[in-house]
Amino acid sequence: MDIKVIYEPILRQTVEEVTVFDATLKKEADEMIELMKDHNGIGLSGNQVGLNKRLIVFGYHQESKEDELPEIPYQALVNPKIIKFSKEKDTLDEGCLSLPGLELPVERSSGIIVEAQDLTGRKITIKTKGIPARIIQHEIDHLNGILFTDHVKNYKKINDYQFAKIVFCGSDDFSRIILEEIINNKLNIFSVITETDKGAGRGHEIAQTEIKKFAKENSIASFQPTDKGELQFILEQLKPDLLILASYGKILPSSALEIPAYGCLNVHPSLLPKYRGATPIQSVIFNGETETGVTIMQMSPTVDAGGIISQTKYPIDKIDTSQNLRKKLAEIGARELIKAIPIYLSGQAKIISQNSEDVTTTKKLTKDMGEIDWKLPIEVIDRQIRALNPWPSTFTFMGGKRLKIIDAELKGNELYLKTVQLEGKNPADWQDFKRGYSNQLTNTDWFSKIQ
Repeated sequence: MDIKVIYEPILRQTVEEVTVFDATLKKEADEMIELMKDHNGIGLSGNQVGLNKRLIVFGYHQESKEDELPEIPYQALVNPKIIKFSKEKDTLDEGCLSLPGLELPVERSSGIIVEAQDLTGRKITIKTKGIPARIIQHEIDHLNGILFTDHVKNYKKINDYQFAKIVFCGSDDFSRIILEEIINNKLNIFSVITETDKGAGRGHEIAQTEIKKFAKENSIASFQPTDKGELQFILEQLKPDLLILASYGKILPSSALEIPAYGCLNVHPSLLPKYRGATPIQSVIFNGETETGVTIMQMSPTVDAGGIISQTKYPIDKIDTSQNLRKKLAEIGARELIKAIPIYLSGQAKIISQNSEDVTTTKKLTKDMGEIDWKLPIEVIDRQIRALNPWPSTFTFMGGKRLKIIDAELKGNELYLKTVQLEGKNPADWQDFKRGYSNQLTNTDWFSKIQ
């Protein structure tokens, strides 16, 4: 028996009345009370532990006279029903074992009268007020598929969610923009996980990831697991409430997704289920899409296939490169994530399953994808240049040497080069390059096709 956390389907179901009063029911009630005690709870419903039964338990043992909560005898109610509510109401902070750590103000009736049965089936009537009345109302709500956050009018305040211990997985500039927004909103990032340092540049000097740099700057603990086993071990030790992933670069093992109490969220730069995979930004430009966007989703064992929490569309500009579009989508994703976190953690998100019929996937980029085929329409070449900027970049050949096309612009039906780089040389302005290499350029089969 374990406690179900938000988005377990049974928490939103109205459960069945109990008709059999036997030793099994008594055992289940006893186990629920012990589980409730182990988690420092004061109430628990049948569907919170996966039972399709109208059964609640509650109670509290007062540790000292200074304790704010009163002594409440441990008891079980079967098929409870409130037959009368007091007109007097009060508002107090409530929490829930199915939404661990979250506390928000809820208005309820101060007193109630309840009809129920005990564990033998005998009918009983309880008249109570104060904390016991609040607990019973809370637990009967559970039996009807209602969370306490359903009663909260202002549940979207980001400051109410600073309780959640968050582990952030990311590695690059896209990740950094999102992590900065999380930090700026004072959420509790207590560690980050990033890729291992790699060689970069011509000298292959070891370079730290953007997230590792940011973590150091902000005194956040960082981890760089080398394999899935080490990643799993790290998460088991950290025991986060929530994991957020954005452009991490590695696939999390499915078992790791089960460790955070509230699960795992992903910020993905496409309108899922379209453009799943590692290169959604490059792919939408290359394919001539007119719009893209950002999806905030609940992660699942199948990559990029989780339930959609929110989506935001963005029109692609005709001059967008993958580099500047990446920055725009990171900024959009950061804002949307901050909006989504309160909705998600309060159990109010309407999570939508992806339509498998609409799935498209992207390919991993390779250097040879950058070679320009000048037989293609000029608008296709323009998209290729913009999509593969900055990596792996597009290129052609001049006099047996590779000429990198760094920047270009399509004006009407003509392609204007802006910046190029000849193999072994520094980047150069195209007009200056033309003057310096006019003879070599006229001997190419592509020079006549560009401006």
